[in-house]
Amino acid sequence: DFRERIGFRTVEAKDRKICVNGKPVKLLGYCRHEAHPQSGPVVSVGQMMQDLQLLRDLGCNFIRGSHYPQDPDFLDLCDEMGFYIWEETIGWGNDETQFAHDGFKRDQLWQTELMVEKSYHHPSVIMWGFLNEGLSKDESAVPLYRDIAACLRSEDQTRLVTYATMFAFKDLCYDFADVISVNAYPGWYPKDNETYRPLDEINPLIDELFAHFEKCGQAGKPFILSEIGAGAIYGWRDPLHAHWSEEYQADYLDVVCKRVQEDPKISGVALWQFCDCRTYSTGRALGRPRAFNNKGTFDEYRRPKMAAAVVKQHFSK
Repeated sequence: DFRERIGFRTVEAKDRKICVNGKPVKLLGYCRHEAHPQSGPVVSVGQMMQDLQLLRDLGCNFIRGSHYPQDPDFLDLCDEMGFYIWEETIGWGNDETQFAHDGFKRDQLWQTELMVEKSYHHPSVIMWGFLNEGLSKDESAVPLYRDIAACLRSEDQTRLVTYATMFAFKDLCYDFADVISVNAYPGWYPKDNETYRPLDEINPLIDELFAHFEKCGQAGKPFILSEIGAGAIYGWRDPLHAHWSEEYQADYLDVVCKRVQEDPKISGVALWQFCDCRTYSTGRALGRPRAFNNKGTFDEYRRPKMAAAVVKQHFSK
């Protein structure tokens, strides 16, 4: 036997809002990787359930599945628990050589079709995404962004289309998206490395983004902070509350969550990230303590850092 559960709801972008069944929703949640130190990228259903329970306890209603299509078992659980999901194809920081390669273009379109076919009946999925932090600022990349967005709309007209850009002020592809999504880390990667606790860089950067969207004619679309966050080493408490301390991460997310909750122009946030996970195994790990991406609100074993209580305080409102 093969069983396929189906859910019904409407999703639309209207007046800068994301609406589900006609009602505006504020998406509050995280980017989440399939990762565990004991099993790598293979996560059991039990671990998936624990992750979702932790996210629900924080007051989250939204998960960005970064940066690949999600396990059907995970989406089943999200359907049951009422999470909103952004699902996206495999792609991260692809360079000029890849964008110029016919095989890369062909495979991007092919996997887009497969993702929609796999997840079409999951009501938790409300947005399709693609090409995370791709070359959306380059003219050479525009045709592929256009073609993938068109492919998604031809496969499914019931969901919103977006992509996460890291080139917010130079992006050339906003016209292809229903939702503007920006990855930004103000106050973590500071303008000046000599600045102590540059938390005052966060809100001005968000203000600059809104001014830019007005200028380039995109102000009428919903806006999501698709990645934003700060790193912390689990258990490291610092009287100076400096970078990499649990205190700095908690203070950072306090500023971010407060702005997201209070600003009606922000439709949602996917904090980076849910839990710590292994990253580079080369010399590039010199910029990543433990060779991990330590921006998780939980460590790799799902132990909460100080920031978890801060996020819960804001999201549970």
